[in-house]
Amino acid sequence: MKSKSELSEFIAAQRRHEQYAGLPLAGIRVIDMATVMAAPYAATLLGDYGAEVIKVENPSAPDAIRGWGVVEDKGIQPFWAVVGRNKFPITLNLKVAESRRILVDLIRQADVFIENMRPGALEKLGIGRDDLLRENPGLIIGTVSGYGQSGPYAGRPGFGTLAEGFSGFTYLNAQPGGPPTNAPMALADFIAGVHLAFAVMIALRHQKRGVAGGQIIDLALYEPLFCMLGPDFLSCQLTGDVPTPKGNELSYVVPRNNYRTRDGRWVTMSCAAQKPFERLMECVGHPEMNEDPRFKINEERIKDPNRGVINQVVSEWVGSRDLQDVIDTCEQLGITIGPIASMRDVAENVHFRERGSMVELEDPLTGLLLKIPNVPFRLLGTPGRIRFPGLPLGSANDVIYRDVLGYSKEELQKMQAGGAI
Repeated sequence: MKSKSELSEFIAAQRRHEQYAGLPLAGIRVIDMATVMAAPYAATLLGDYGAEVIKVENPSAPDAIRGWGVVEDKGIQPFWAVVGRNKFPITLNLKVAESRRILVDLIRQADVFIENMRPGALEKLGIGRDDLLRENPGLIIGTVSGYGQSGPYAGRPGFGTLAEGFSGFTYLNAQPGGPPTNAPMALADFIAGVHLAFAVMIALRHQKRGVAGGQIIDLALYEPLFCMLGPDFLSCQLTGDVPTPKGNELSYVVPRNNYRTRDGRWVTMSCAAQKPFERLMECVGHPEMNEDPRFKINEERIKDPNRGVINQVVSEWVGSRDLQDVIDTCEQLGITIGPIASMRDVAENVHFRERGSMVELEDPLTGLLLKIPNVPFRLLGTPGRIRFPGLPLGSANDVIYRDVLGYSKEELQKMQAGGAI
């Protein structure tokens, strides 16, 4: 277990110029004052590609994800280790006037400020978005809220689960006749985070720190997911028919489903394109279905009685064979199918390993070797990288306040005694 001084040395070393060599966002500074998933994940992605991300947390009420799924016997916070990666955590108590002044000092030297407070909350603290833009005319403010900064629901609290329900996603995510089912992960949050990172990159094209190009990015949690349901929404408007849940299937293509193998494993299949479908029918022993008008084209296959017949013959064939036999046979015939993997399957998979889809990092506090997902996309000329996992609360206080704002050790001690940090 590293001491506080050893951790500070590690953090200081991570801020050196050579650590950012070759990273495309080197020189961009992001102040991440958001909590939980959506907005912080945008900062995470920017940090993966070289932005210096300073994570601001309340010393007495840190980011909630630090407490999610903690592996107590190893001292690891899995959610924080992943989403807090490449970030330098500092603490500020914004109820204290001195703390608000420190935040403004940081923002004057930043390119991006990311937050997810309720509309009006920053203004009540005396550091509203317009005030911050006056202090730094080049500041890009990325703000995420449940329902956006405008409209009748703007003041409502919102989390990803609510956004998924509000967007129309949860209604469709169900078995026919069954109850709506929530996603098993922070789906709306992560999708919103990706969209916010993209918006920040657009805004950076015409921005210069402290000079010009600053603007506010207003992102509602539900809107990115709603946009992904655009075809369903438009279809409803055009026909008057409300799209209904199809379980593991899709309303507009067949077959697309999950099937159980003889050895109790599961495969997932999406085989609606015409030629692969014809090969599938030959594979499962029903070549005559390729000439049957009910199955000859996708527009006929999607009709409820017809899709049921297709699912039955595929399910029977898959259920009569073990997983590897099903995969090998289908791959030889160009039929698009794949295994449904557990986290253990993923960890042991040769493709994940050899492609570099995961990376091993030493946790700088405990010394444990952590295996986490790598950066989610490859820039072959200027690749990103994960330099370190999420760090302990306030562990970058000494380094950031000293090296970025120029505070002395005595000043830091005074601020801590006064409750500012």
